[in-house]
Amino acid sequence: MLEKYKNQFIGNSIQFVVLDDNGLVRESDNTCIPFKTGDSLKDFHPFFESLEAIAPDSKNEVTFNCVHLATNGKELITDLVLRREDDALLLVIYDLSQHYNEYQSVAQARNESIIQEQLIALKNIELEERERFKNQFIRNFSHEIRNPLTSIMSITQVLDQTDLDAEQKQMVQYLTQSNSQLRLLLEDILSISIISSGKLQVVEKEFNLIKLLDLLIFTYTTKAKEAGLKFIARVDDKLPQIVESDRLRVYQVLTNILDNAIKYTKKGQIEFTVQLNQKRANKANVRFEISDTGRGIPAEKLERIFTSFTQIYESDKEIGSGLGLSIVKGLLTLMGSEIHVTSEVDRGSRFFFDLNLKYPLPSSIGAVVKDEALDAVLRKNLKKDKYKLLLVEDDLMIQTVLFKFLSGTDRFYIELVSDGAKVMEEVVNTNYDLIVMDVNIPNIRGDQITRLIRDFPFKGIKDIPIIGVTGTVYEEDIAAYKAAGMNAVLPKPFAQEELLKSVFKYLR
Repeated sequence: MLEKYKNQFIGNSIQFVVLDDNGLVRESDNTCIPFKTGDSLKDFHPFFESLEAIAPDSKNEVTFNCVHLATNGKELITDLVLRREDDALLLVIYDLSQHYNEYQSVAQARNESIIQEQLIALKNIELEERERFKNQFIRNFSHEIRNPLTSIMSITQVLDQTDLDAEQKQMVQYLTQSNSQLRLLLEDILSISIISSGKLQVVEKEFNLIKLLDLLIFTYTTKAKEAGLKFIARVDDKLPQIVESDRLRVYQVLTNILDNAIKYTKKGQIEFTVQLNQKRANKANVRFEISDTGRGIPAEKLERIFTSFTQIYESDKEIGSGLGLSIVKGLLTLMGSEIHVTSEVDRGSRFFFDLNLKYPLPSSIGAVVKDEALDAVLRKNLKKDKYKLLLVEDDLMIQTVLFKFLSGTDRFYIELVSDGAKVMEEVVNTNYDLIVMDVNIPNIRGDQITRLIRDFPFKGIKDIPIIGVTGTVYEEDIAAYKAAGMNAVLPKPFAQEELLKSVFKYLR
């Protein structure tokens, strides 16, 4: 029985051909290819043209792999073995067509898989490069636009403090509103960039939640009134007053949703509800909900509203970047929450999310530091009537507004330097009480100068308070400037109040 199977499977795939030295067939079992006695292999296939040259002289054999032979309209993929047997040549033909075809299929699949992996890798590299380019562009764009925006905001603020008639006063108010809108847009673009690059970090600190909600209610009651809308606020009296979270991010999320609600509501009302879901240990789960009676969102477009630079109503006359809800989604994800929305066209929308907020136990609550009003800061009793201040800034417009802000207090003798290389000379030759220094100045950067000052051997120089101002506002950059020795860093654009509060805080 075994011989039967061997003849069936092996015999059908191996052929033996006896040849003379001229390549003529003496004998063949014709298992694979039908030969007749006297047939010439040279005439059968060009491969055998070199038969005489490759035929071995002794009983050594020569093997040829993967030789394609055609017979009766069929192509065979074979291995050939040629050896000398006494006065004849023995040609053994192994029909391995199935083996080679399967091997080729496997190799092709493997190669396609490798190519696909390489294409995916290249695509990822391309996407990473695009993301890197986008983030770098936004970073540079943000830095470059902050100087002129600081000038515009500051000059507007200075103008507002002068004697103006009613019409001029109204124009300045329009300018102030436009400046605020432009500043928010700039911050939104930067936030999107930082979120997408994975560099945004949530900084959890204690803050007064009730005061934050009071501020929001006051602000948006006014905004809603100006838009001809009613603003209804409901705040649960069981909410903890002091909580621990990222106040800036919570504020950013709520203002983006509230701004959106007012923007797309032409009549009716905005409802702002903050409710305690539960308290457990020292954590409170709080539900924030904003609903409106606006135009609503079609069901098929609900997901699109959280995509950057997307507006679902393309014919809108309202100004907007399409960034707000994208930022909301990204920030809430970082804070371990998720934004939800329900909406009906022409009836309004409802946005809500739940946020876990830590709150200190009664025994651990410390004194909450109050933020002093600017008037109180300016009236603060200091050791000197006037202080010597060094202003390091190379932009002429920024120089003008900073000088105006500081000199307006009548508390400073101000020296101005626009070249980083001259700062150390000033610091060594004059006893300054404080330095306000731009980070990006000619010849030597402000953070590098700060390191030199901090490493100076004399205490009177190395301990001079330094307030940095910069158009580069990434968190890692701010941290690096502080690590260099700056006492505080003000991101541009900033208001007069922000500058003066920082300056007076460090006066001795």
